Amino acid sequence: MTHITNGCYRLHPAEWNIGESAGELACYCLEKNVPPRGVLRDGGRLREFQDGLTRQGVELEWPAGLKMEEGEPHRHAM
Repeated sequence: MTHITNGCYRLHPAEWNIGESAGELACYCLEKNVPPRGVLRDGGRLREFQDGLTRQGVELEWPAGLKMEEGEPHRHAM
């Protein structure tokens, strides 16, 4: 693996996640007639929005069993 392909494997999933989440936020805001900041500032709306992302399969946090160490993900020793 080259450093270029390694970077792609590490960065593209995060980039896709951001784009997918931004698109979902735009749809949510249009449906609810609320600005994006209104979602952030309202805990109930934020939970509702995040629950919708989770139902769609969007990961909201670093996957369990992985940790960041010196910039690279590693599996925990078992």
